[in-house]
Amino acid sequence: MKILKRLLLALAVLVVLLAGGVVLLISQVDRVAKVAIEKGGTFATGTPTTVADVSIGLFSGKFSLSGLTIANPAGFNSPAFMSLGSGGVNLALGSLTGSTIEVPRFALDALEINLERRDGKTNYGAILDSLKRLQGQGGGGTTQQPASGETKLIINDLALSNIVVRVDLAGGPQAVSDLTRVTIPIDRINLSNVGKTGDGVAGTGVTISELSSIVISAVLSAATDKGGSLIPADLLGDLNGRLEGLGKSLLDMKVVADTQAKVEELGKKVADDVKKTVDETAKKAADKASEAIKGLIPGKK
Repeated sequence: MKILKRLLLALAVLVVLLAGGVVLLISQVDRVAKVAIEKGGTFATGTPTTVADVSIGLFSGKFSLSGLTIANPAGFNSPAFMSLGSGGVNLALGSLTGSTIEVPRFALDALEINLERRDGKTNYGAILDSLKRLQGQGGGGTTQQPASGETKLIINDLALSNIVVRVDLAGGPQAVSDLTRVTIPIDRINLSNVGKTGDGVAGTGVTISELSSIVISAVLSAATDKGGSLIPADLLGDLNGRLEGLGKSLLDMKVVADTQAKVEELGKKVADDVKKTVDETAKKAADKASEAIKGLIPGKK
């Protein structure tokens, strides 16, 4: 009888320990995922990446994140290079225990990217140079490699929505930049078969760092395609050249939006506003010059 009681007591202790371990695992998994995303984004872009909140449902297979921010390189005005409102995904539960996770659809909403040029340098240049090194195309530098054993993703449909790209045309002080910034709206971008190669055959997947690179490249590519009329020619040429170096043409991307009409309308408004400002400034200058000339002629007021 005593032996039976001891066995039952040992079994009860084991159950409590196992339950405690499961609770600990569940309580820590969100934090571990948050750290992994921040490290992956920072590794890819070379600037600090932070996430406000990450939630993983171990039993539901649902994953969500919010408040992701990629900081600007030092010396630029805007508060961030890129920010994300929210993201969500339904995972294939059977793949969670493997090194590669299958994702039917990954949706990212409310993306914003700020492009700036100051003192002959661009904020996107520093970011894209870092992404290029990530792909082993640094040109003589040390090739960066992600940590071994890092979990990889295969995403059938990567959906980006409600995207805004802001371009600072002047690169001056903040007060001036606010008056010379144009906005390129993009309704939706869809990327297919991210991490797959060949004719539908699953590839090796992509890491969080590589996924960051793909998202940034896709948004900037769409901005140059749909908003090129608003971006200064030299800036547009530089941006396109850097994107081609990242393999822009390899992206299986579809931009879904009536963006061009919005951009053309916005471009016309900007041009009209600039012309109006120039005309008003010229008229004021002419009036002042006329008054000054009159003051030099006797009997004229």
